[in-house]
Amino acid sequence: MLPHTSGVPLSSRTSFRIGGEAKEFYAPSSLEDLRTVLGCLHSRGVKPFILGGGANTLFPDGELTRPVVSTENLRALEVDDRVIRAECGVRLNALIQSAIHGGLGGLEGFVGIPGTAGGAVAMNAGGSGWSFGERVTEIGLLPFDGGPLFRVKGRDVAWSYRTACLKDAVVAWVALGLVPDRAKLLKERARDLMRKKASSQPLGTPSAGCIFRNPARGS
Repeated sequence: MLPHTSGVPLSSRTSFRIGGEAKEFYAPSSLEDLRTVLGCLHSRGVKPFILGGGANTLFPDGELTRPVVSTENLRALEVDDRVIRAECGVRLNALIQSAIHGGLGGLEGFVGIPGTAGGAVAMNAGGSGWSFGERVTEIGLLPFDGGPLFRVKGRDVAWSYRTACLKDAVVAWVALGLVPDRAKLLKERARDLMRKKASSQPLGTPSAGCIFRNPARGS
């Protein structure tokens, strides 16, 4: 059996702060380890729950028998010219700050959104009138059966409201195309957006994230 941890409290790993314990909890330290975990679980006929930052996630009380695979150790992050490439476990806030410090604009509108880069792709996270998919140039995906990693261009993904329609694969990494801008201006923009959120939302209170669907632009 693959190395895993039993009895992991899931309440400490979700934004809602409730839930029971995971009977099988995996935290691969590399994308190749993630692929191995997926392949071994598939050979058992099991499809795991992929856990990123734990936003929009509600686990039941008691023991969860479905294996949980956490992306918490997959946090490689590279900035190259106008492109940022982040592994699925990179926290969204860290991704935004790296872009700002690198003088790259386009992500500051997502400030204050919890979760990870992988989750932002899978859910097509939204903020300040923008959707995450609009920034994605390429995604690295791992099939749930443990097959080799394959790449998909962002323009070829069927993006829709809060989903990327990637049901048969796990987001391994994402590449984001951004626009050069002054870091000082980006910091100010992010600060202003964060102040606006803090004044209208209970950011310090445990929650599951957004519940109601936002109206379409112009409505």
